[in-house]
Amino acid sequence: MKKNLLAFSMIALLAACTAAPEKKVVVMASGKLTINGDAIKIEPGTTHNEATISVKGDKITVEGFNGAGSFPVTEAGTYLLNLKKDTLIGGYQSFGEASTREARISQEILMERMDSLKQLMVGANVSEARKNNFLAPGQLKKISAMDNAILVGPYKGLPASLEADKDGKVPEVYKFVTNKDARETIGRLEKMLKQ
Repeated sequence: MKKNLLAFSMIALLAACTAAPEKKVVVMASGKLTINGDAIKIEPGTTHNEATISVKGDKITVEGFNGAGSFPVTEAGTYLLNLKKDTLIGGYQSFGEASTREARISQEILMERMDSLKQLMVGANVSEARKNNFLAPGQLKKISAMDNAILVGPYKGLPASLEADKDGKVPEVYKFVTNKDARETIGRLEKMLKQ
């Protein structure tokens, strides 16, 4: 009996120490955010703000955003909620080994990347396989099945380095910009290419 009780206690302790996958929602907004559990209140404005919520229930609710209400969050992973006035676009960023990174790119490759960005701005060629995303204002989307994914918003740079989490998993990194910022970037690059 004591052996069974000891074995059961050890199993219960191990189960308690193993963290279940999390449901994480990154909120990118134009205005002031107030978070209360799984509820978000936004006071619309022009300042970019971000918040991360560990969702306990099966949905989050939003108050103060045009057309807002509740959004289902039923599976573990990392989600993005766009509470900005503009569409957010972005995708997976491959860090790779330093030896495989590009020091320079040709004009042809730059033109291809600009064309891809233009297509992404209108929601074309968006797919899970490509790990790219198009989120209209007021849209929630699951970005990654990994709950340790890093979502980098507009006006922020990519992390200089990545470290594995407690389970030894290196996080996926996704960079997002607004359509307005993407248009401005394309405009600057097109001027440079004409010179």
